[in-house]
Amino acid sequence: MDNIQNQSSGNNKHNEVGEDGELNLLDYLRVVCKFRRMIVLICLIAVAITAIASLLLPKVYAATASVVPPLDILQRESGIADRFGAIKSSILSDAISVTSIANMYAGILKSRAVTGRIVDRFNLMNIYEAEYRNDAIKTLKGNMAIDVSVEGIVSVTVEDTDPNRAAAIANAYVTELDKQNKKLSSGQATSKRVFLESRLEEIEQELSNIENIPAKQAQIKEMLYELLSRECELARIEEAKSMPTIQVLDEAVVPEKKSKPKRRQMVMLSGVASLFFAVFIAFGREYFARIKEKEATMREPAAFKSKQQDEGETAFDELESKRKIIGAQRRKRMQDVESYSQEV
Repeated sequence: MDNIQNQSSGNNKHNEVGEDGELNLLDYLRVVCKFRRMIVLICLIAVAITAIASLLLPKVYAATASVVPPLDILQRESGIADRFGAIKSSILSDAISVTSIANMYAGILKSRAVTGRIVDRFNLMNIYEAEYRNDAIKTLKGNMAIDVSVEGIVSVTVEDTDPNRAAAIANAYVTELDKQNKKLSSGQATSKRVFLESRLEEIEQELSNIENIPAKQAQIKEMLYELLSRECELARIEEAKSMPTIQVLDEAVVPEKKSKPKRRQMVMLSGVASLFFAVFIAFGREYFARIKEKEATMREPAAFKSKQQDEGETAFDELESKRKIIGAQRRKRMQDVESYSQEV
């Protein structure tokens, strides 16, 4: 009877879990309710640790500066595109969008030349506690971000534990971008001027022997000489220009509020992550508990049979002992009767 009751109770437990060992929604809720104390404890510990860690993290400030290409450059590019007609203009505009001036500015800002000058200017090797200059450059690149909008606005954002230094580095990036852009622009203008001057000298040498040149060719040479003279003068003027090559849209200002760490988001994320982790542990414990319960249920018939066998052997031994005791008592009584008869 006891065995039947145990088996029926075991079957009831398995029925609670579901048929074929599958869990349903009520089983999930039962497991969560069963281990609710453990889940709440894990969440509270994780949230507390995250909150303490967020308080120990240093405050980080972000400053942003924005620049745009000069309007005359954009107008010049637009005028060049208009000269090719509607179809060719669309093809050229696509090419310009891929290799736009804004993307070129972003590439210059990320270059080692600009980043290295910033590191040296602000002595960032000591501030970042970098052993090598390359390490300081990598750290600075990790603390800055460049964004290029669809309109062609380039924004450089710098993060630092010092808000004043963050704004100063962001503005320094704009200054270095202007210097590098001027250097590249002046290099192109110089190359153009040198080419025009060399070509102008060739035409002058040819015109020095104009009597040996046919009249029509001599006329062409003279017209070409006048054209090259004008272009050479324009190249000299362009090379001598020292106007800014970029336009500052927004200078970086000293940030008043920190950008990191975002304590509220960190705590909320930690709470959600720890909740899922705790629920996962709860289902793991329930899974292994079910396996042990199943193994114990499978061992119950054999254990009960062994127990019955042991109980039967014990009962037989007790009966045999009683039989021997009764026999001994009977023999003793018979001996007493015989001895009494002899005395009489």
